[in-house]
Amino acid sequence: MIFGSTLGSVERFDPREHTWTTVGSMKARRGCHSLVAYNEKLYALGGYDGENMVSSVEIVDPRFGSWVMGEQMKSPRGYAGAVVLGGKIFVIGGVNDQEEILDTIECYEDGHGWQMTDSRTLGKRCFFSAIVL
Repeated sequence: MIFGSTLGSVERFDPREHTWTTVGSMKARRGCHSLVAYNEKLYALGGYDGENMVSSVEIVDPRFGSWVMGEQMKSPRGYAGAVVLGGKIFVIGGVNDQEEILDTIECYEDGHGWQMTDSRTLGKRCFFSAIVL
């Protein structure tokens, strides 16, 4: 969100030229989403559409720049952490439409779709980043 608004526009930074370039816009406006690189594509996960937290997923291949809708997550959430580990996307915690902070973890794998895991976070989590070391 930028000053209370959600955006569908996307920009790419070129570190060699130190310039930003506008690229293809997402299908839906969103803010407060997570973004991961998975199988050479970027996945925009969940977020806030200006009215509700959403479970939608959009995917772009940066070489072509056209966004497509992916399989929806099981639970709408924004402000979640997301990471790729072991060939899977994990979306961790976040906030739902009832403004509840979540302790759930969803997992995506090509060919298997989204699944809620049996794992829980160590306490409820939102507004954080996740990395793999």
